[in-house]
Amino acid sequence: MNKFVYFVLMFIGSIVVYRCRYRIVNTILRVRLLQQWLVRFAMNIPLVRNTIISQVFR
Repeated sequence: MNKFVYFVLMFIGSIVVYRCRYRIVNTILRVRLLQQWLVRFAMNIPLVRNTIISQVFR
């Protein structure tokens, strides 16, 4: 019974997060420090870095 309740709560929680995903991301990215960290992290990934650089210098 406990596992079933846990599963139902996780399912409902994932639906709420999915429906509010853009609002959650916008709220997180309002923090300047998190913006900078995310850009640094993304630029360390070669595929992302190459894609961004190729789009900027078109």
